[in-house]
Amino acid sequence: MKVTVFDFTGIYENESFDFCKREGFRSLFVDLKDISGTNCICDDYAFEEIRKRIIASENTLNVQGGSGELSFRFFDNGNYHYMSRILMNATVPFDLVVFDHHPDMKWTSYGEILSCGCWVLSALKNISELSRVYIVGADKALMEEAYADNPEYKDRVFYFEDCMSLRQMFEITEDAAQSIYISVDKDVLSRDELITNWDQGEMTLEELKEGLSFLKAHYGENIVAVDVCGECAPDDPDAFSEKGFDAGNRINAAIMDAFS
Repeated sequence: MKVTVFDFTGIYENESFDFCKREGFRSLFVDLKDISGTNCICDDYAFEEIRKRIIASENTLNVQGGSGELSFRFFDNGNYHYMSRILMNATVPFDLVVFDHHPDMKWTSYGEILSCGCWVLSALKNISELSRVYIVGADKALMEEAYADNPEYKDRVFYFEDCMSLRQMFEITEDAAQSIYISVDKDVLSRDELITNWDQGEMTLEELKEGLSFLKAHYGENIVAVDVCGECAPDDPDAFSEKGFDAGNRINAAIMDAFS
């Protein structure tokens, strides 16, 4: 497996990431803390700087060798979920499966500038290879608002309250695309599991793992990549509690284990 860690806040200095050191894993740490204009909103300067470092990191991993591996990318807390939009570079039709307490389908007050809250919309509008989007675990009221604000995408965006509903749909319908891209924001999980820097859903870790394991079994090698965000903030008062750094590290490992 290829594992790339993009660090914006220094959060990973407090997580061991020991699961990245397993035999057969190729991992790379990319420091982005010095780039301005990245918190929640990604301005044009930040976008270009991040793209340069993504290209450099991909070149480094390619030099290390390996092919046909599943790529995991970790990128800090939910303020940086727009990284999934930046990292999408598929050349074949694909579907996007998003596990998130928020639909991320609302333009900012600045217009269509990329942000953590609109990256799904940006992908729908600008990535021609993206066929359909499946959003799992989002707040129902926020999802209804997203549909009301963006009626032009109603036939391409599908909402599921839980992983079981997603599984049932995939089991009875024909896939729209042969490949999928998976993006996980851990704020979809209950605060009984961990603490993130956003309001959270009610999903348990076991439910998330079952949903991811099903997608792995259903799509196999046709998974484009798996992205994960949703760490707690380094200055969160509960960061050093059992639901802070330790839980974030443990859940990152559990997400990767679902694809082992």
